[in-house]
Amino acid sequence: MIDPISIGIAFSAAQSAVSHIKQAIALGKDINGLVGEFGKFFQSADAVHAASMKAKIAHIGRSDAELGRMALEFAMHSNKLREDERALKDMIYWQLGKPQIWEDMIRERTRLIKMRQDEERAQAEAKQRDKEKMAEIFMMVMYLVGGGAILFAVAMGGISIYGIMEEQRVYQEQVARVANIKRQRQQAEERRQKDEALAASK
Repeated sequence: MIDPISIGIAFSAAQSAVSHIKQAIALGKDINGLVGEFGKFFQSADAVHAASMKAKIAHIGRSDAELGRMALEFAMHSNKLREDERALKDMIYWQLGKPQIWEDMIRERTRLIKMRQDEERAQAEAKQRDKEKMAEIFMMVMYLVGGGAILFAVAMGGISIYGIMEEQRVYQEQVARVANIKRQRQQAEERRQKDEALAASK
């Protein structure tokens, strides 16, 4: 999230660096002694340029007019700094007659920016790979947990079925035992009746 105050400070720092560079060149000072000022200018200018391009302004509680004003300020700051950069280039080219210094500086700056972007991209890709790896591990754990739950459910179902079958078996044995007892009693009663009939016939 962009902080408008920080952007204002960065813009002021860039303007201050430009002023010091112009004064030093006007006084005939060696440009080699202005490396720090050039670095300050480009660092501050990059911050403002990035802000004007992203325009991720904190919008909660702000009116449309205020947001529009802030966006315009960012764009104007960025445009002014591009003009300053062209002015510095012209001074080095024509006042000092050292275009090679500017070309070398821009080339090195471009190289360093690319290195930074490559590093940032590599870090972002590494973070993404870590996220994907964590997601894969999470899914694997979920699959294992789900598989375990299914196996548990199957095992519990098997135990339940076995229990029902065992109860049925015991019940059938009890029914068969009762039927056998009834049959034995009936046979005993039939034998008793036969014995009584034989005894009565004698």
